[in-house]
Amino acid sequence: MNGAPELLVLDLDGTLLCPRGEVSGPNRRALADARNAGIEVMIATGRTHAECSEILRSIDYAGPMVSASGAALVDWPSGRTLIRDQMDSDDVVSITEAARSHQCSALLLKDRDAVGYDYLVIGEDDLHPVSQWWFERHDITMRFAERSSEDTDPGHTLRVASIGDPKLMEAAAHTVGERLGDRVSWRHWPAVGPEGEHVHMLEVFGAGVDKWTMVNRYCIQKSIPHDRVAAIGDGLNDIQLLAGVGFGIAVENAEEVVRNAADAHTLCHTKDGVAHAVDRLLKGWA
Repeated sequence: MNGAPELLVLDLDGTLLCPRGEVSGPNRRALADARNAGIEVMIATGRTHAECSEILRSIDYAGPMVSASGAALVDWPSGRTLIRDQMDSDDVVSITEAARSHQCSALLLKDRDAVGYDYLVIGEDDLHPVSQWWFERHDITMRFAERSSEDTDPGHTLRVASIGDPKLMEAAAHTVGERLGDRVSWRHWPAVGPEGEHVHMLEVFGAGVDKWTMVNRYCIQKSIPHDRVAAIGDGLNDIQLLAGVGFGIAVENAEEVVRNAADAHTLCHTKDGVAHAVDRLLKGWA
């Protein structure tokens, strides 16, 4: 990269965070170095802001962050939603019915700033233990319903998700694809529970929702040229981001398809890959 970036966008899980879900000392110091050099640091994560509040406080984060893989741009620490891409309410009903047809609970992520809670869970009896653990760990505010018709805030859904057995999630994803086609974007990918359980998470968004789309909208607002933006990531939800920015960096632990989308690579998230990348960016990635 020719000179340090104006904006540095960072993924959390598998990138900035170590396997324990923490930010290492070297990575924290690297973020401080970047800010001191005049670089704006932006978090772009699949989590909601409520699900990463401890992390954000640990790195003295303030300002806009991309949450829910690009479904919203949220100001931290106020929690005010700056931009959002809510889903079509009829599509949400169809996705929920698809999940329920496979005996999976549907997790409807809401705009907390607008409605005052995080998730509407449809089908509480089928809520996977890993989902329950995640919600309890992060003190997530939930409401419950048995069917979509009981949703009192149908116009405020940002994402519909389910967690369960990989084969079950694959079947649910197939049903969503058959029913909605390109009206939505979706993916299902591996997740690990507190006891090492291997599950898959199905996530469904409105068409065109991803991290890069939201970062790009922010850059347009702030008149930041694409070639002055760098990003670091590891996951499937980082592919468009790494390909869209002026300089995309994949951590060593990223999947091959993610590494192929990047312009450069850095060390594994277990070896302070973000710190290594920031040091090189400050030197013009020589």
